[in-house]
Amino acid sequence: MPNFIKITSISERVLHRATIIFSKAGQVILMVMVLLTILDVLLRRIFNHPLSSSLELSQVMLVIVVFSSVAYCGIKRSHVRIDALTARFSPKTQGILNCMTGLFGVLLFGAMGWGSIVLAMDKMANHSVTGILPIPVYPFVFLVSFGSILLALILFVQFIDSLLSMEDK
Repeated sequence: MPNFIKITSISERVLHRATIIFSKAGQVILMVMVLLTILDVLLRRIFNHPLSSSLELSQVMLVIVVFSSVAYCGIKRSHVRIDALTARFSPKTQGILNCMTGLFGVLLFGAMGWGSIVLAMDKMANHSVTGILPIPVYPFVFLVSFGSILLALILFVQFIDSLLSMEDK
């Protein structure tokens, strides 16, 4: 088992680094989104002429912000958990539940990643663009898949850690 623990440790470090970089990009986009919204409000209030494409740009940027941050929440283990019921269970039962929910998360976000890759390929083949500005849609769908797969990999490493910690008990 020591080799397996070393592999999970290395993969956790690599995933952590990739998540931090992706998250920082999302933070920059969030700041751009805030500035765009401020500009839109000022132009609307002062000149009665809002930016015609601000909603569309905000929607596209929101995809980046959301899917760049889900993996970061996974690394920090800060996704919403409801412990009111599970806190009453024994540590072994809690470990089993952690493993089950971890595996479910891996499957769910892995399927989301795969499905969004298929969707992105379709959007790319059909040259799908946004409504007002001709922004290609497929790069943002690929970002959805990247964020989902990154979270699935993080959850997989955490699932392995949960299995190994159950074995130690």
